Amino acid sequence: MECTPVSNCEEDVQHFLRVLDSGSLDAMTAVGSLQNFYGPFFWEKMTKMLCSEIPTSEGLDGKLTLKPALLFLTVHLQRNLFRFLNLSISLVPPKSISLLVKALNRQEGSLDAWLLTLSRELVAETEIQKSPSSPQVMKQLQSVCSELCHFGNEHSKLGWLKQDAKTTKRKWTEDFDESPLKRKEEGPRIKKLCFKRLTTEDETLSTACHKQTPTKVERTLEIPETFKLHMTRLRELFHVEGESLQSWSDTFHVDLKELCESCSSEQLQSILCSLGVEQLSPQSLLQFCCHLHSLSPDLSFSQSSVLANLLFRKKVLSLTFPAPRPLLAALSMFCMKYARSACNMLIEPLLQADTGALQTDFLCRMITECLQPEQLSLCFGPILKVPLCEGSLSVLYTLLEKQGVISCSEFELLLTSLCQSADNCCKSVQFSKLLMTIMRKNQSLILPSHLGPLTNAINCNQTFLKKSLQGAFNRLQESRT
Repeated sequence: MECTPVSNCEEDVQHFLRVLDSGSLDAMTAVGSLQNFYGPFFWEKMTKMLCSEIPTSEGLDGKLTLKPALLFLTVHLQRNLFRFLNLSISLVPPKSISLLVKALNRQEGSLDAWLLTLSRELVAETEIQKSPSSPQVMKQLQSVCSELCHFGNEHSKLGWLKQDAKTTKRKWTEDFDESPLKRKEEGPRIKKLCFKRLTTEDETLSTACHKQTPTKVERTLEIPETFKLHMTRLRELFHVEGESLQSWSDTFHVDLKELCESCSSEQLQSILCSLGVEQLSPQSLLQFCCHLHSLSPDLSFSQSSVLANLLFRKKVLSLTFPAPRPLLAALSMFCMKYARSACNMLIEPLLQADTGALQTDFLCRMITECLQPEQLSLCFGPILKVPLCEGSLSVLYTLLEKQGVISCSEFELLLTSLCQSADNCCKSVQFSKLLMTIMRKNQSLILPSHLGPLTNAINCNQTFLKKSLQGAFNRLQESRT
């Protein structure tokens, strides 16, 4: 005989468990309910209830055993509970996490793989959040901070941290013998004078930097002599085709590693352009990205951005037929480590008004085939930088279908952009489908302040989906009453 763990618990815990077991976005709904919860959340009460042992009969002989109440919940509810704990990790007491994980591990037989992963992530997050307060760690942190703040030394270990122009300290003086009334009257005048002084100094610094820029660029673009000796051999290897790609040996890998470690992003761009990397075939590009992926340490953001631009941008912009599989495989390999650079360098240029359906199709395939779920949030910013058009709407629709749950900040940015573009997209079916998806899959993120802009966006819609949008909006309002 099994007992339900919610039969005798208090009303607030009952309501919380019902929310967790209510639908596909239940964990996000529960996180949203925390914002509207008055007083301290009942972590201790909920933990005590779920970890309390309940007698149950097992086996043919009906032998009574004790099990935590947590194990009597459905697997769906257990998953949502631990997903909720992961989403609100900063609010959960570490003791509650420890007790719930121990109770879950008492499950006999094979534990659900999803639950096992969620519990491990939960334990890992709590360990990461422990403060590194040991004297040795604090000493190391102070050493790093002093190194970061050491601007004057041109030979600092942090070669990328250099001061390009001299700055002067400005000292604020004030006569404390003056009356407060007099200081208040002179306030606006002082602010204006300070603003003019700052503007003049900024212009002077800007002029000085522009004067210094040519010599600095000339210095950074100088190719080291050691690499000039290998240019011919590298150029030949870059343009090898077919089965001879195996000739990209360990020697090439060492040369590539030394090149990336010794050159700045400007030098790297100059060398790779001279080698004709932009003309690599998709098969050679895949081989090159495999070598990039195996490099350690990883490339800097500026270096990876240069590579994303050289390797993919021009190829995709010049597509005359759907992207071949090796090209997408190369991008997938590149995005394993450098997804942020790929998103920043590819999405916005490919969504410009003069690009076509092939570029839009490539971006949709990039989202569905090349990016991991945790990397999808990198796409929102670059997409929404471009004025919404049919191409960007298709990419957004694909992104929402793939990502499922998005953060509150991403949703706010997305909904604001959509509502502002409602008049221009009033005849777009893709825009209507996107609104429908938002109201259907992201109900928990829609706040009362969003209802007005949503109403305006639906009212100006001129597609055959307008009635469906109005029905979805009415159901959304009914669910909130």
